[in-house]
Amino acid sequence: MKTIKTFALTAILAGTTFCSFGQDKEVKTPEQRAEKRTEVLTKKLDLTTDQQTKVAELNQSAAKEVEAIKNNSALSKEEKKAQLKQLRENKQSELRSTLTSDQQQKFDKMKEKREQKRDKFEKRQHNKK
Repeated sequence: MKTIKTFALTAILAGTTFCSFGQDKEVKTPEQRAEKRTEVLTKKLDLTTDQQTKVAELNQSAAKEVEAIKNNSALSKEEKKAQLKQLRENKQSELRSTLTSDQQQKFDKMKEKREQKRDKFEKRQHNKK
């Protein structure tokens, strides 16, 4: 009997601990997201100081525009999606212009991995329904 109680208590504690992990996610400001993205790109693409400055400015500007689009209640969901897609394409084009050819290749590989990961996630979400 004592073993069953111990097991049950352990299961309950483990369950509540596991559930709380997803709830502790901090909501970041556009500036924080831009800074984090710049750090990741700097590390993965080995950006020069000059490139870091340009990428940081680009990320800051894009993050503010994303926030403005998301908060624009006059736009429909489809319009927001289209504007965000256009913004992302413009940002990537500008970003690529600041990179060397080797960095562009690395960036393309990163993008491809991200798209594959997103496709897997969407497929799993679709299968859950």
